[in-house]
Amino acid sequence: MNDEEKSEEQLVTEIKKHRKLYSELEGHMADFNLMKPENKPVQDALKFLSPLLMELLNLTTVDDIYDFVQEKLQELVKDAYIIISTYDEPSESLKIRDMIGITPRMLELAKTLIGVETKDFNLPQDTLDEKSKNLMSSGKLKQLNEGLYYISGGRLSREKYGLIEEAFGVDETYVMGFSFKGQLFGSVIIVTKKGGKPLNISTVETILNIFSAVLQNKIAEKEVKKREKLLSLVTDNMLNVVGQIDAEGTFQYISPSIKTVLGYEPREILGESVFKLINLTHPQDQIKVSSTFMESTVSYLPGGVQHRFKHANGHYLWLESLGNPLFDEKGQYQGVVFSMTNIDSVKVAEENLRTSLQEKELLLRELHHRVKNNMQIISSLLSLQSQHIKDDRDLKIFESSQNRVKTMALIHEEIYSSQNFTHINLHDYLRNITKELLTFHIGDPCRVKLKFKVEDVKMELETAIPLGLLVNEIVANSVVHAFPNNRKGEIKVLLRREGDEFTLRISDNGVGIPDNVEFEKAETLGFQLIKNLAKQLDGQLELQKDNGTIFTLKFKELDYKKRF
Repeated sequence: MNDEEKSEEQLVTEIKKHRKLYSELEGHMADFNLMKPENKPVQDALKFLSPLLMELLNLTTVDDIYDFVQEKLQELVKDAYIIISTYDEPSESLKIRDMIGITPRMLELAKTLIGVETKDFNLPQDTLDEKSKNLMSSGKLKQLNEGLYYISGGRLSREKYGLIEEAFGVDETYVMGFSFKGQLFGSVIIVTKKGGKPLNISTVETILNIFSAVLQNKIAEKEVKKREKLLSLVTDNMLNVVGQIDAEGTFQYISPSIKTVLGYEPREILGESVFKLINLTHPQDQIKVSSTFMESTVSYLPGGVQHRFKHANGHYLWLESLGNPLFDEKGQYQGVVFSMTNIDSVKVAEENLRTSLQEKELLLRELHHRVKNNMQIISSLLSLQSQHIKDDRDLKIFESSQNRVKTMALIHEEIYSSQNFTHINLHDYLRNITKELLTFHIGDPCRVKLKFKVEDVKMELETAIPLGLLVNEIVANSVVHAFPNNRKGEIKVLLRREGDEFTLRISDNGVGIPDNVEFEKAETLGFQLIKNLAKQLDGQLELQKDNGTIFTLKFKELDYKKRF
């Protein structure tokens, strides 16, 4: 497995494994007869690695570890140049940190040949191909056949690098990279000198792998601390409270924001039972909150509730609490993670809006009541005035006007007694209109019977008002003209709905409209109102004169834009 594939836990395990291995080997050295002269290299390696590992584990910073690496490599590797590079975030490249065995004169010579000071020399990550990345992340000390030319990414010609290698007496070049999560964070280059002591590759490789594991662990710790700091920054300044309760109902975590939102210190809540918080809810909300919590823990389903909660200073504020069950990798219930959000301002706004709506509803109801009363007064005035009219034709005009006013007054009476100010029940409204007309014009209820069949439909006022006036005109025409000389008969009022279309059919079996009267050309006020109201409803009106009179109107509910 490459270094970048290792998790933080694997790195820690690797360090522990090396520590245990070296301890066991050193403790049982005699059993394996390692004291024999031929095993002296192994004995020397163990004596070197055991204290080295212990010292490494006690170092606290990445810089301390790199300094330690430099020191130990200097002790271990003789007759070689050692270059240690680390990742430079601003330039996204590996930059030289330390150089061992290279004199100032050699640096000047390298500058002259390369044209760049060695301390400014870097290796950008994006210049490495996949093969090079795999090579440096292999966890092996690899020999480079192309030497310095390969390391520098071929920036200069092979001839110039040949001059440098010849000037420095270079023999072999080795490289090993340190990587974490797929990114190189450092490397060690060892360049042996011609005629020098051979490099103990296995020992150096083992030491570098130990360094790499320790460095990766430190980087992981640094990232964890960075994330913890960020998480702490978020939880300290968040506008709601988050927490976690275990399976026994004990608080295991509560965000520091509880101090800002509710006035309590986290230490006052941690380790306490969930029922402590339930007891801090408003007495009227405690049953609701506890039942929601119990239901969520039993059903293992998310739950939520709005409730009042006692602030540390004594007043209550509205919260919305949401909880979600937690399970481990085996599916075992581990408790609940929850959040509490301050919705006090929302509740206050809701209450203000509710009060405002109630006031407006009362005002609107009173308005309809007054309009209805005013129309009844007008109708009564017309009735009083009609008592002084001697001419029958004029009297009928007054009575028709009185009926029209009553029809409009019925709308406001229906609205006043309803809970809905935008829609009206057509069945009740049209029935009251027709009954009022029959009662007013026909004394004997058995002489002319009403057959009423209207579907229970709620309709907007913009459509209901002209429809009611149209029904009033047609039925009034029937009760006044269809049954002269105490003639018996019936009037039918039918309304049905088919999809978004309505069909109104009003018929009587009276004497009918005279043949010499053309409905379309008639100039009487009643007929003109019927035609105009049908046009206002954008409907199709049809008149049949067979066996009485039949008016059929097909229309749709008018589509008006909302006014508020």
